[in-house]
Amino acid sequence: MQLKLLWELQELDLSISALVRKKEEAPLLSGIQETTEMLDELEKEINEKEGRLKEDQKELKRLEMKAQKIVDDRKELSDNLYGGKITNVKELEQMQRKLDLLAAEKQKTEDGILGLMESVEEQEAFHKEACTERDSRKQELHDKEERLALETKNYCAEISRLEDERKRLAGEIEPKYLTKYDILAKKHQGRPIARVSDDICGGCRVFISSGLRGHLYNPGAMVYCENCGRLLVKFDD
Repeated sequence: MQLKLLWELQELDLSISALVRKKEEAPLLSGIQETTEMLDELEKEINEKEGRLKEDQKELKRLEMKAQKIVDDRKELSDNLYGGKITNVKELEQMQRKLDLLAAEKQKTEDGILGLMESVEEQEAFHKEACTERDSRKQELHDKEERLALETKNYCAEISRLEDERKRLAGEIEPKYLTKYDILAKKHQGRPIARVSDDICGGCRVFISSGLRGHLYNPGAMVYCENCGRLLVKFDD
């Protein structure tokens, strides 16, 4: 009877250990880590692009103001040049040269504005797309965390139930058997009990000697495998 209880105790311990491993090695954990890393990289890229976008938007505004000033300056020069108020030839020639220079500067500035407008437009499109992806990743992370929390809760509930069952079962086992079980469990990685089937040790798969077989039918006997040292149990099929 005690050996049968020890076998049941081992089965409970193995079930508890398996659940603990599942809780600690849940696939969602690696999925959450991967999604978090992707989200961090995306956030970093968005921040870097936002910085560049702000700089380009600032530069675009500056060029637009510069272009407007050039237009105003050209209008003023043109009014003076063709208004008839100035008749000095040399002064008129200087004003014309200034107009030509301003025209070239206006063209250069407008080219810069067009280039920046294209760049800003591309960056804004990327920013919108990246922010959409970021929101999607955040939702994905939230969903995974919720599922993991539910899985963990279920694992913990089942582990707690099995631990209560183990405590009840251990209370029915004599101390000397429990002590031996604990010692052997440390030695055999949580599998101190081996069931004998067809005269073979279930732990190491070695045949039980004829000298030990008879003792296996004694309910109170503690029989150990001569090969692996596990405590042997034999139940009626």
